[in-house]
Amino acid sequence: MGKRCPIMINFKTISKKMGSESGALLMASTLGIFIILSLFAFYLSRMVILESRNTSFHALDIKTRNLAQSGLEHGLQSFKSSRNPSTIQGSFNTGAYTVNFDTLNYEDGSALPYTNYITLKSKATISDVERNLRLTLSSLPEAFCFSFYGNNAGSSTFNESSGSIVGDMYFNGDANTSIVSSGTIYNSTGSGGTQLSSPPAFPSLDSSVYDSLLTVASNQTQSNSNNSNYALNFDGNDWVTTPIDADLQAMPSTTWSGWIKPTGISSWQVIFGMEDGGWDRFLIIENGGLSLSMGMTGDRWQTGKSVTAGSWQHVVAIYDNGTMRFYHNSTEFTTSSTEGNHSSNGTFTIGANQNGGYNFYTGLIDKVAVWNEVLTASEITALYNSGDGISAASNSGDYTSSSNLVAYWDMDEGSGSTTIDSSPNSNTGTLSGPTWVQISEGNQTTSNTTINLSTYTNNEFLNNGDLTLSNVTVNGPGVFVVYGDLTIESNSIINKNIKIICSGNLTVFNSQIGTGIRASSITYSKGITTFTGSTVNGLLISNGTSCSLSSTTLYGALLNYSSTFTLSNSSTITGSVVSNYSVDIQDAGSSISKGNLPPFFGTNTGLNPIVIPGSYLEY
Repeated sequence: MGKRCPIMINFKTISKKMGSESGALLMASTLGIFIILSLFAFYLSRMVILESRNTSFHALDIKTRNLAQSGLEHGLQSFKSSRNPSTIQGSFNTGAYTVNFDTLNYEDGSALPYTNYITLKSKATISDVERNLRLTLSSLPEAFCFSFYGNNAGSSTFNESSGSIVGDMYFNGDANTSIVSSGTIYNSTGSGGTQLSSPPAFPSLDSSVYDSLLTVASNQTQSNSNNSNYALNFDGNDWVTTPIDADLQAMPSTTWSGWIKPTGISSWQVIFGMEDGGWDRFLIIENGGLSLSMGMTGDRWQTGKSVTAGSWQHVVAIYDNGTMRFYHNSTEFTTSSTEGNHSSNGTFTIGANQNGGYNFYTGLIDKVAVWNEVLTASEITALYNSGDGISAASNSGDYTSSSNLVAYWDMDEGSGSTTIDSSPNSNTGTLSGPTWVQISEGNQTTSNTTINLSTYTNNEFLNNGDLTLSNVTVNGPGVFVVYGDLTIESNSIINKNIKIICSGNLTVFNSQIGTGIRASSITYSKGITTFTGSTVNGLLISNGTSCSLSSTTLYGALLNYSSTFTLSNSSTITGSVVSNYSVDIQDAGSSISKGNLPPFFGTNTGLNPIVIPGSYLEY
């Protein structure tokens, strides 16, 4: 047998090899972990940088938004003070903002729902961050959001049986009516409507916008030198008798004229005339209109022309061979008569029937004249336009010396118990009760002309005294201020962008104010406000004792402080009515409907604009 060779294992060698390989593996593992940690640290640092950038961007975004809100505030303050929708720019630190107004559309180009709305947009930028905000404004207070807002200062129940209201209405009290044809009746303290817990307040009017101009007008020199400063006041138990024998003024022709300012028009009142207990001839006020009472039977012929209480008016009565002609503020009304020619033994009397027995007149009378002839239409128009009693009644010159002028009482005396006849005939009138009153400018009239406010200082027409506009066109922009009573009649037109301001009674008859909802005017009256047969575009403010619309159409807003407020004879208002008292709608054809309101951008109305609730938007 051969010898077995034992297997020898060199552990030292193996151990050496194993140690070498383990070290390499450990180094590789350590290096891998380092690389992973390095990559993690890189991404971690990048995430920190990105987060820092996002945080910085977010802070910048907040600053930009705040800057845009500052722009909104600047725009609101500017619009409240000037109502001027012009572009505004501003800057703060490193940012800038721009404020724009849009009178037609929202920010997305869609149309605004009402003409009195306006979009206020503010755009702000800081670095490359931009923010846009908007609000919607109204040029009139919140109460005008209703078709009719009744503050009900008289604590009455809204109980209308005629007419209609279209749109939501608010009434501060009980409502017992079905007059609202389309909309909801809201109230807060009464019954008969849906309760509104937080109704809008009755608007606060800054009347100094108007009263300051009236003060300026009151200091103006009175412009019509022909007018006296006095008239006779008849209190319902007064009269003036004259020595004029009616036989001396026998038919076939005679003319009487005078200026009147009646305080009441409901009863039968004699302005002037003559009577002997049988035949009579009187110009009278009967049930609100002019009439001529004539004959043994007391027959009366009405002119068809209404008389306005509280305003100066020129009246003329003519008898011409059996035909009566009447003139009211130079407008002719003709009525035929079969009475024929006759005479009377009475005398001419002013303010009552002969010798003051009955039918007393109440109010002022001034500048009464009697002619023994028929004046022509052109002479009567000239007489009316002059505001005088006689000087312009003849196209050929002063009528005082005419043999056809029987008497002229200009009533300038101011004291005493007689009024002197200015004609050569010495027909002095004797007063039985009437008192002398001083008047500011009684009878000034402007007719058949155009008034351009641009030709006046500061575009302000200022008149101290009563004024009548007959067939007159007034062009703006500007203000038309009358310290006294203002009558607008005979197709007169007050064009756009005009403030009409009247301290006394405002009477508008068959005329137009404003030409459209965006071409409107403002009318402000502190006395009796009366519109008849007229069209109004704009804002009407009645700040006196009564407001009445008859056969009148109003497009826009009416703000009423008067305790008496009536709509009659198919008068319609499209827009909004806000009244401190209730409204009396007297017939089925009269209505109030919610509609567009005048924007009045750039015009101070004395009313504060508002932010439409819920209109704030970030986009």
